[in-house]
Amino acid sequence: MLPEAPLAALLGKGARYSGDLSFDGRVRLDGFFKGRIHTEDVLEIGESGVVEGQVDAATLVVAGRVLGAVKVTQLLTITRTGSMSGEIDAARMVVEPGAKIDAKVKCG
Repeated sequence: MLPEAPLAALLGKGARYSGDLSFDGRVRLDGFFKGRIHTEDVLEIGESGVVEGQVDAATLVVAGRVLGAVKVTQLLTITRTGSMSGEIDAARMVVEPGAKIDAKVKCG
């Protein structure tokens, strides 16, 4: 297993953001985001994190909730606490027992 990259940014629990967000590096979202997120890197959505909108990422880890459309070019991981509703387009996907998915899924 590769060492985890340091966080480039954190949207903490209780924070709210609406709009477009693009970034380089690893970002963790524990608050509420509404809009579009784009990265060629890693987005982690923590257990308290909620995203409503569109996510385009190389790697996406969902431990919170995503409502909308996601496109993942490398790996999508939905943890046991994760929940996704909408559309999923992922190159590869790992779903832990307990995760909730209510989505149209395209994988591969």
